[in-house]
Amino acid sequence: MNRPYNPPLVEKWVSDTFIQAGIFYSSDLQADKICKAFGIEFGGHFGISGSKIINHESFIVIDKRLDVPDQHEQFLHELGHILRHDGDQTNIPQSLREYQEWDARLFAMYAAVPFHMINFGQSSTVHSIMDEFNVTRAMAVKRVDDIRQKTLWEERRRRDKYVPVSTPFSLQNCTDETKRIMAQLSKQTGRKFI
Repeated sequence: MNRPYNPPLVEKWVSDTFIQAGIFYSSDLQADKICKAFGIEFGGHFGISGSKIINHESFIVIDKRLDVPDQHEQFLHELGHILRHDGDQTNIPQSLREYQEWDARLFAMYAAVPFHMINFGQSSTVHSIMDEFNVTRAMAVKRVDDIRQKTLWEERRRRDKYVPVSTPFSLQNCTDETKRIMAQLSKQTGRKFI
């Protein structure tokens, strides 16, 4: 399959992790299947979503008041915390907490529409992404824009790839000192330098 760009590290990590867990198709992106693959307990309640690791056991709880696509995205966000972060967010510096939230949002975007599940041979629209991957319009727009931007960057990188230009040596372009040294070298070696 022709892929228009090489995924950055986090995007590649998400796909590799899902592939190793046997999550190959968009139909596999269900909370119960993912939790079974990673050994995570999963449930829903009428309250805020969250995740915890207690005594090496992982738990994700999702707010059942949300629409199904919003629940799915919250689940993926919390999954990002479980798979990528360690420790209790209540006991870490604010800057680290902000980084972990940013990273979990990035993880959720890549996990919602994983690189290895995208058919780059056909044109994907926001609506087709929403339908196939059961995500909100906002997430589909964000992921489609992300893919387009990376594709454009890769096309530009390939087009503008630096090719060094070599110019032949010319003594006329040299400094007076270089000309003096080359003249001396010519006398010593008996060879003429251009």
